Amino acid sequence: MGMKWMWMTTFLLASVCVQAQELNGKITDEKTGEVIPYVNVGVAAKGIGTVSQGDGRFHLNIDSAGTTDTLVVSFIGYTSKKFAISELRQGSGYLSVQLEQQVFDLNEVEVRPVRLIPVVLGTDFDKPYISAGFKSNDLGSEVGMVMKTKKDRKYYLNSTGFWISKCEYDSILFRVNVYDYNKGEVGELLHQLPIYVKATPATKHMQIDLRPYNISVTNDFVITLEWIQELPDPMESFLFCAGFLSEGLVYRKTSQDVFTKFNIAGIGMYCEAEMEKPLK
Repeated sequence: MGMKWMWMTTFLLASVCVQAQELNGKITDEKTGEVIPYVNVGVAAKGIGTVSQGDGRFHLNIDSAGTTDTLVVSFIGYTSKKFAISELRQGSGYLSVQLEQQVFDLNEVEVRPVRLIPVVLGTDFDKPYISAGFKSNDLGSEVGMVMKTKKDRKYYLNSTGFWISKCEYDSILFRVNVYDYNKGEVGELLHQLPIYVKATPATKHMQIDLRPYNISVTNDFVITLEWIQELPDPMESFLFCAGFLSEGLVYRKTSQDVFTKFNIAGIGMYCEAEMEKPLK
């Protein structure tokens, strides 16, 4: 009897420890109480992260996070929140997050100068002979390309496009992100509203209109696709057309992770823009 009691006690303690590492939660708007879908949730710079789903709920295993690490919850247009991992481990394992909407003026429609030159940045890899996919299927995983610009020129972004080699999912939702890029580092988002795009097995090419977001740049930038939708079969795949000798591919494993750059190869991703003509 004593041995049985000891075994049950050990089992229960082990179960509590395991459950304490699995964090579940829901994210809502602080003012309206409405759920916020596709919010990035992750341990900063540790490759541990996820994305809330359409009902605002998320789950994340924080077993490998350090006691001094920080969980970051962020979504475009809202003020980010941070939570100490040490405090989360002492809690119930459930985290209710209310995000406060930021107050900002939407980008005014910029009057473009008359002297503009149409340009296409990125790569034109549109053949499926070489393919590349996401480094991981973790929610919040991102892959994209560095778009190189000419010094002292202003660019107005019109659209971005992607060439797809294979999509085995019936339907998959991605988020398009456009970031500043300076001195080899991926910086802040350059738009104030989320951009979503959906792919199906029939999709071989995606073209997204960027003009409603009024994005202009004066230096290099990065465009990525972000994996945000939880799917029933992780063994299925989504692949881009790919090739070599590009300006540089960037990727990160999951939400709130750091970006890594890979210089040798790239994926079929481009940006159509208009560049100011130089003054004579």
